[in-house]
Amino acid sequence: MYSFLCKCTLFVLLLSVSAHAQNPIYSPTFDDLIQNTLHTQSYCFDDENITVNVPKFADNPSQVPVSIDASKIKVAKRMIVFADLNYIPEIMDVQLLKLKAVFAFNIRVAQETPIRVLVEDANGLWHIGSANIKSPGGGCSTPNTPEESKKFALLQGKHKSHTLRHENTYSINFSIFHPMETGLMFGTTSFYIKHLDLYSNKELIGSMELTAAISQNPTLLLQTTAGDGSYTIELEDTDANTYRIVTKLDAQ
Repeated sequence: MYSFLCKCTLFVLLLSVSAHAQNPIYSPTFDDLIQNTLHTQSYCFDDENITVNVPKFADNPSQVPVSIDASKIKVAKRMIVFADLNYIPEIMDVQLLKLKAVFAFNIRVAQETPIRVLVEDANGLWHIGSANIKSPGGGCSTPNTPEESKKFALLQGKHKSHTLRHENTYSINFSIFHPMETGLMFGTTSFYIKHLDLYSNKELIGSMELTAAISQNPTLLLQTTAGDGSYTIELEDTDANTYRIVTKLDAQ
């Protein structure tokens, strides 16, 4: 009996070690986050097919550039991004539809943290790419100054955009003036762009849910092979304000 229990214990330990060994960047919150995100759905770590680029050291934790290329995963359906150790771990949840799994954006980080990119393939398997963001932290809890608040009152919703074409792919790059307030500091409330839809001639190309982990004055890069270079981006924030950006192919 004792021998049997020892063998069972050893087997469980080996499974645990194996599971952690597959995770390229261990963190104490990953298991809970992945369970809450995917529940019982299957996943695998896949840094070969998902490239996540972050700075070697993010000296400005409130504006950390992240770029993602998961275009090797054919017929990708959905993409979720989270940062394990952030106060707001969820970053975005994208229904890809006709979007490519290629994105660039800036985020806030509370401390050094792994960032995870989860991409669902046509068979329902989730592929996970990882990168580690080294930073002094504090980017999630820095409130706007009174001067910044006045500026946002005047400029909120102002935007600019560019659309470029390379072969059969359109790259849509836009930025919008918005505080993206986290509400984590005493006396502040969360106020951020929470939803984005991308249309081409009234056809929905892609849709995403965003959180206040996205940096102030968001800048996003999206890619698609659909449409003719003319797109409409519709956004909504947590105060039910709506914004509309119309972008056309730049002269080349």
